[in-house]
Amino acid sequence: MAAPQTGPDARRTAAHLTLALLGYFVLVTAVITLSPFDFSLRRLRIDLRLVPSDIVANIALFVPLGFLGRGLVSGSGRGGRVVWVAAACSLLIETAQIFIRRRYVSPIDLVSNSCGAWLGVVLRDWLERWALWHPRLVGRIGLDVPLVGLLYLLVPQLWLSSVGMIEDARRSMTTLLLGCAGSLVLVALHRHRWQSGLRLATHVVPPLALIWFMVGALPAATASPRAFVALAALVVVLTWWLLRGGSASDEQRFEITTLQRFLPVFALYLIVASLWPPFRSLTPWHGAVGFANRLNGAGVVDVLILLEQIGGFTLLGYALAEWRGRRELSLADDLPLVAGGAMCFAGSLELAQGWLTGPGASLLRGVLATAGAAYGAAVYHLARAHVRALRAPEVAATSEAA
Repeated sequence: MAAPQTGPDARRTAAHLTLALLGYFVLVTAVITLSPFDFSLRRLRIDLRLVPSDIVANIALFVPLGFLGRGLVSGSGRGGRVVWVAAACSLLIETAQIFIRRRYVSPIDLVSNSCGAWLGVVLRDWLERWALWHPRLVGRIGLDVPLVGLLYLLVPQLWLSSVGMIEDARRSMTTLLLGCAGSLVLVALHRHRWQSGLRLATHVVPPLALIWFMVGALPAATASPRAFVALAALVVVLTWWLLRGGSASDEQRFEITTLQRFLPVFALYLIVASLWPPFRSLTPWHGAVGFANRLNGAGVVDVLILLEQIGGFTLLGYALAEWRGRRELSLADDLPLVAGGAMCFAGSLELAQGWLTGPGASLLRGVLATAGAAYGAAVYHLARAHVRALRAPEVAATSEAA
């Protein structure tokens, strides 16, 4: 996202794609902070305690918002607007927490969120300045390759998975699977697009994987610091091990090969996350059109598990659309097939849920998961349109030379 964009088409497609990603991040952030949506009139309670783990988690949640929001405003002096907008969003969240049971209004959270947005703006500005000297590398970290969109969407998915560890440390299993999926994408991008030497990659890509994982899984540090450190170390070791298996390549259609490795790991993650908790006993099949319990009567973890499943299908929809991207289909032609595949997968998971003890299957949950996949496919088409706009000058120059 740090690559210079001079054409009006590139600026327009970048804005559309950034808004789609930013809206998704804002939605996930709001659900995490406002769960379980148990709203009622309550007495105002203000919390002024300094809890280091909460401060770090709040900063991490707003770093991507500042990073993405900075891409919507131009000019060296306009980054402050992004911070003020993020602060306003944080203030709205804190105000809403007045009406949520067991929640407190915290000025410390407001300051922490604003600092996170500011860090995101600073990081974006630094990358854009660095792009002047390293345009190829920074451009590949940006969204001029659709596959990078998976890395962006995996960050809020890591948030949801790692927050679940607060109540159940066993959910580190799903967080690890997401970290493995991200490592596969990072290594593939290096080998086929970044074009740096393998020797450089062994020093650059593993730390990059660590930073990416830490931004996403940092909420796990509040629940289990030891598990967080262990997971981060495993992601770095896995990335380093994958780098040893090959060298850089100029293969043009590397996305399919990458998705062939990514999708089995991610499908396993979706199965484990959707059928959580594990080792439940079997029961006669049961289900409901909606949810067995009212959403505002569920616990925080119940709401986050629901959003985790929907978010997982958003990633699945993006990956399925990218798998078919070489066919140059329009969104209208692509959407029914992506949604149909996601519907079959979601239906299978709901059927399995019906045989396990607990709330059972839910038609509404399956519909929401399918809608998430459709949104993911739409985001991919925005990413592909942005890639075409970025590469249009290169294509035109090549045609003129020919």
